[in-house]
Amino acid sequence: MRFRPRRGLTIFVAVFLPLVLSLAAWQDRRAAEKAVLEARLAAQDAQPAQRLEAWLSQPEEAWALAPTFTQGRWQAHRALWLDNQTAGGRAGYGLYVPLALEDGTWVLVDLGFRPAPARRSELPALSLSSGPVAVNGHLRAAPPARPVLGDEAQSAQWPRRVQALRWPELRVAFGREVTLREALLVASPEVEGVERYQGLTPPMSAAQHRGYRLQWLGLALVLILGWIFASFERTPQREHGS
Repeated sequence: MRFRPRRGLTIFVAVFLPLVLSLAAWQDRRAAEKAVLEARLAAQDAQPAQRLEAWLSQPEEAWALAPTFTQGRWQAHRALWLDNQTAGGRAGYGLYVPLALEDGTWVLVDLGFRPAPARRSELPALSLSSGPVAVNGHLRAAPPARPVLGDEAQSAQWPRRVQALRWPELRVAFGREVTLREALLVASPEVEGVERYQGLTPPMSAAQHRGYRLQWLGLALVLILGWIFASFERTPQREHGS
């Protein structure tokens, strides 16, 4: 047997091995980020829930992901439907409804996912009480990062389909007469209006990312071992005459 790498196979491995290893490294970084987020959420959940107004009087580092509760009135006529969302294989919207607090300020409440109607021109039906309501959940420092608001969000029509949630655009959309608090309240599953709870953490956990990392590392090992095995060839035996 002699070691003689094949040119085509060597090029294939040289191209795809770094790609596979980079994907494994990316999954490792994502696992570390999710682990930090999960640990922070667990630590915040261990604290007693405080009223939203009390949390927001403290620095952001103290209340990010913190459990909270408040009271107010839904401003359902100013609902925002965040476009291009999916859940359980279905396309739909993220529903964000302002809640007018007792001090007159507004906070944006994440009411989870709603499936999209069959027609693009229609928005999902929304029915919320007009009286005082109690809302509990967790605080987030900012809405999910998305591209800039589309033209539909700049129209005067309410409720609005939007492509992004960013504080400067939201202040313009709600008007100067509204004081919008720079915090997002992710409502708990039992809160009125929540049909499908999305939660605070992305669907994939740190453990799942670690599992995918092992899969990519396994594929890298297969590439290396396959290249080594395929590079050995049997040397021809010389015939000896009598």
